[in-house]
Amino acid sequence: MTKYATFGLLLINLGTFAQSADEMLFMQAMKIPKGKTKTETLIALAKSKIDTPYQGGTLEINSKESLVCNLRALDCWTFVENVIALNETKYSSKQTYNLFQKQLQMLRYRNGEINGYASRLHYFVEWLVQSTENGILRNITNEIGGRKMVKQINFMSNNRKLYPKLKDELVFEKIVDTEDNLNSYTFYYVAKDDVSRIENKIKEGDLIAITSKIAGLDCNHEGFAVKQNGRIHLLHASADFKKVMISPEPLADYLQKIKKHSGIMVLRY
Repeated sequence: MTKYATFGLLLINLGTFAQSADEMLFMQAMKIPKGKTKTETLIALAKSKIDTPYQGGTLEINSKESLVCNLRALDCWTFVENVIALNETKYSSKQTYNLFQKQLQMLRYRNGEINGYASRLHYFVEWLVQSTENGILRNITNEIGGRKMVKQINFMSNNRKLYPKLKDELVFEKIVDTEDNLNSYTFYYVAKDDVSRIENKIKEGDLIAITSKIAGLDCNHEGFAVKQNGRIHLLHASADFKKVMISPEPLADYLQKIKKHSGIMVLRY
């Protein structure tokens, strides 16, 4: 184990110093050379997180909603957010940790403003809408062969007991309002049986959001497309393998083995 790795492990459980460990990881990421394109750099940053431990619930640690920056342990969504925020920071004039935190906040919260639990973007499709409106990503799902998603988004309000913060009636009402707003949009997805057919239209660095068969839920999982041996694989934070990794099988095969997955949305960086 390296001296830095030992030091990092010591810092993880020391609350006042944990941010320093994240800042050190940020500084390491800023030293990764830029690629020929912004997307190549994104892939390099994403691959640099391979073997980072998986950890769910990292955004739920504070009693009062505030920005959580954790580069030491990631879930599928925080992996995607952190990599994009790192890349945006890398292409800014000032590559500071403070700017990285601001980029992360802009991605994670509605209009970049923290105003309680309901201001966080809990549904991926709302994150998609904001990221595309802000010009960070482009939703190409429909143009590569997507079909209309026919589903009501209401998982959080219909499963209130799973979310402790929804005990607050005002917070619950705000989540319901968010769901109602999302249900006014038309979203598209590529059914998993069609993914192998349109695979050649997916490029390395595309953000892959895996849509859900679960009632009321938009997406189950997220990651980045990478190419191996001529096939598209998923670079993601895996709950099954407990780390950031590249799927052993191509994306199309990965989708088929998990019943709750219905297909994908594809966003281009």
